[in-house]
Amino acid sequence: MTNSATRNVKTIKTPLNRAHPRTSLSIVIPSGGSGQRMKAYGAKSLIEIKPNLTIIQNQTNIIHEKFTGNYEIILVTGFQAQKVMDNIPTNIIAIENERYKETNVVRSIGMGLRAATSDRVLIVYGDLVFNNKAFSFPMNKSTMVISDTMSQNEVGCTICNKYVEQLLYDLPNKWAQITFVTGKELEMLSKLCWDSSNERMYGFEVFNKVIQDGGKFLTVSPKGLKINDIDSSKDIKTIKDILE
Repeated sequence: MTNSATRNVKTIKTPLNRAHPRTSLSIVIPSGGSGQRMKAYGAKSLIEIKPNLTIIQNQTNIIHEKFTGNYEIILVTGFQAQKVMDNIPTNIIAIENERYKETNVVRSIGMGLRAATSDRVLIVYGDLVFNNKAFSFPMNKSTMVISDTMSQNEVGCTICNKYVEQLLYDLPNKWAQITFVTGKELEMLSKLCWDSSNERMYGFEVFNKVIQDGGKFLTVSPKGLKINDIDSSKDIKTIKDILE
């Protein structure tokens, strides 16, 4: 592919040595799937949530507002990949998960981690709509964002002493699908995501594996955060207050 948004795609082939990171923060946005209920709307990253504002534009606008210095944004797409790559800012590294139909988000996360050049990684799901409070938390240890504005049918977690014990459906304390990973948790997550036997797993399942193996994720609930994901056309209508 010749589009400038696809630069650094080759870095997915070989794990990078993060001992000497080239960026202060890598932001990985897995957005490979289409969602059976949303195919008519096209790729989720390009869904227009208000006039002239797509999901990916809203996400990147807030990222650029929040972070300064040397950071990188890595979008892993799949469904209608070429269309996505043709309609995103050129300062985003875009990678195609060409096997998105037969794999799950763990493969997309793994491809993003292959491309990441930092030992500090922020994972932000590609179907999320949020306000500018989404990243208002310290990023010095592995952390999961929890929010009561997420839909009740989303994955929740049990919490002990502010740390996640387990992620499952039908639990309170809804995981906002934003996770900061560093240190041993990043190394554990990378190995699990790069293991092809895990490529059909959901994200919460692989994070559970990290926790079961001794990893720890602090929980935070940024004050004023409004966030939800887009799973159906109904969700598009209910996110207006997030963007106000």
